[in-house]
Amino acid sequence: MRACLKALQPGNTLVVWKLERLGRDLKHLINTVDDLKKRNVGFKVLTGAGAQIDTTTANGRLIFGIFAALAEFEAELIRERTKNRFDSSKGTGTIGGKA
Repeated sequence: MRACLKALQPGNTLVVWKLERLGRDLKHLINTVDDLKKRNVGFKVLTGAGAQIDTTTANGRLIFGIFAALAEFEAELIRERTKNRFDSSKGTGTIGGKA
């Protein structure tokens, strides 16, 4: 996949069969598509849950932007919960949140 991504030129569109074929997880997917955007490369999903994503259109960019915002929100919640767990474990004398 890396060779394919490097070979894309400005104005090209990367087309994948299903959204999950491009990234290991949502964060990786967002970073990959963001890199494509910076290189002026479009991204389109043909089938599955992400079939409405086509970053060469306004609708597709909106949908992908929503996915990206949700992923950022989820990551922030995880950071908050982790910090809260560590903070609360300090008072009980546990190390690393384990009892």
